[in-house]
Amino acid sequence: MKHALSRFEAFFLAPASPRPIAALRIGLAVVLLLQAFLLRHDMIEFLASDGIVQGELASYFSGEGVPRLSLLTDFLARWHITETAGIQFACGVYGLSLALLGVGLFTRTASILAWLLHWTIMNTSDSTAYGVDLYAHVFLFYLMWMPAGDAWSLDVRLGRRREEFSPYARLGIRVLQLQLCITYLCSAVEKATGPQWWNGELLWRALNLPVYRQFDFTWLVNWPLLLKVGGWGSLALEGLYWIFIWPRKTRRFWVAGIVGLHLGIALFLGLHLFGLIMCVLTLSAFAVSSEPSAKFSLPAN
Repeated sequence: MKHALSRFEAFFLAPASPRPIAALRIGLAVVLLLQAFLLRHDMIEFLASDGIVQGELASYFSGEGVPRLSLLTDFLARWHITETAGIQFACGVYGLSLALLGVGLFTRTASILAWLLHWTIMNTSDSTAYGVDLYAHVFLFYLMWMPAGDAWSLDVRLGRRREEFSPYARLGIRVLQLQLCITYLCSAVEKATGPQWWNGELLWRALNLPVYRQFDFTWLVNWPLLLKVGGWGSLALEGLYWIFIWPRKTRRFWVAGIVGLHLGIALFLGLHLFGLIMCVLTLSAFAVSSEPSAKFSLPAN
């Protein structure tokens, strides 16, 4: 029992480098800044009360008791500041917080501000939120509590923080890793309960639906086995992630497989941001060393 407790404590609290958490911080900030850049001309349509989803309907989608940009714009309206100007101000501060998070300057404050504004913007345009926004919301929340600015940051370069091995970094890394294991397992179980991933139907539909289609894959109608194998491969990579991502001998293969899966989603389905953010999560959690012997390699445990 004492040995088991010792191993449990070492697994969660043995001092570790904060580099994997820093990699998550940088990667997440880059993906969200790219998202903001791509949507810069559409933000008013998505967020304004007279935009695509209007007024009370937008409130219905986001639910009660959550922050929305209308709280800010209604407050600013007392000083005759237009809703458009208020939205632009909030989006500007959000972009600034992501930039500060990415370079690691005032990291704790930037992570809190980025999470709060991301949550507010996501609630305001809840009907358009999808996987990228949900994962970003969760992992931005984690960054508020983790030593995200203790490596690869301006805070370290300026002497505001110090890169050091700590139990807090190890605990943060384990939280990230276990979150991903649970996420992929739940995804695989849900997919496996229906026939569509087994018989290739879902892969066929995804590749050929107009909203996702990037290339002509209609020729696959003559190769149904390829569709089945693709579905089986996805189920195997996700369903066995929690097992084979841990041993060093299989970790390289599984990291490469998951990254390849999500790059394929980005390329063939046009879900570029979703593919990128999922690559960032696995690479930062399992492909950046938290050990003192390596700067950027697969960790030993």
